Amino acid sequence: MTVDVSSIVPSRPRFPLKILGLLLFISVFASFSTILYGTTVTHQAVSLLEILLIAGLLSAIITAPLAGLGLWSRSKQDIEDSSFTRLLVKDELIFSLLLAIALGILCGIFVVLSDKAFYSFLPTAIRDMELPGSLSGLLAAFGAGVNEEIWFRLGVLTGLIGLGRWLLKQTQTSAVLFWVANIVSTLLFGAAHLPQFALMANGLSSIVIGVVLFQNGIVGLIFGWLYWQRGLLVAMLAHITADIVIHVVIPTFFR
Repeated sequence: MTVDVSSIVPSRPRFPLKILGLLLFISVFASFSTILYGTTVTHQAVSLLEILLIAGLLSAIITAPLAGLGLWSRSKQDIEDSSFTRLLVKDELIFSLLLAIALGILCGIFVVLSDKAFYSFLPTAIRDMELPGSLSGLLAAFGAGVNEEIWFRLGVLTGLIGLGRWLLKQTQTSAVLFWVANIVSTLLFGAAHLPQFALMANGLSSIVIGVVLFQNGIVGLIFGWLYWQRGLLVAMLAHITADIVIHVVIPTFFR
C-alpha cells in the first residue's frame, strides 16, 4: 500500500510570478504616461526612448518590491491570487465597475469642491496653477490610477494587514485591523503627494499639508475599501475616474 504524501502535507502557496510580471508590464506604461505628462506640463524636451527607460527603472525600483510584497502577503493570508482576474475584480463585474465609476466621480467632485473651500488659504503658486486638461490630463489620470493603487493598496495596505494578522495572531482579517491598516496606508498615500506641492509652492505650509492629507485621506480610504472588497482593478478605475474629473473634465468644461 502506498501513501500519497501530497495528500497529507499541504503544499505551500507558490509566489505568483506571472501576475507580478503582468503588473510590472502595466506599471511601465503607467509610469511612461506620468512622465510624459510631467514633460508636457513643464515643457521639457525628452525623447520617448528616455521616458521609456526611466519608466522601466521606476517600475523596477518601486513597483516590483511593493507589488511583490502585496502578492506575497496575499499568498500568506490565503487570499485568492492564483488568477489575475480574481485579483483585479473579485465578483459581480458590472456592478463593481459601475460602483468604481460612481465613487470615482464623487471623489473627483469632492477634491474640486474642497479646493474651492480652501482656495483663499492656499499659496498663490498653487491657486494660480493651471491644469492642462485633455490628453495630458488623461495621461496623468491613467498613470496615477494604476501605479498608486499597486503601490499603496496592493503593496502597502495588503502588507500592513498581513503584518497585523501575524502580530495579533488573527486567522481572518478583522474590521478593526483593516481600517487601521487602511488609515495608515492612506496617510502614506497622502504624504507621497506632498513633494510635488512643495516644488510648486517653494515649500510646505501647514495649511497645504493639511489640505493635501485631508483630500487624499478621504479618497484614499475609499480606494482602499474598494480594493479590499472588490479588487485592484475596481480601485484603479475609481482612482482614474476621480483624476479624469479633476484633470480633464473641470479644466476642459468649467474654466
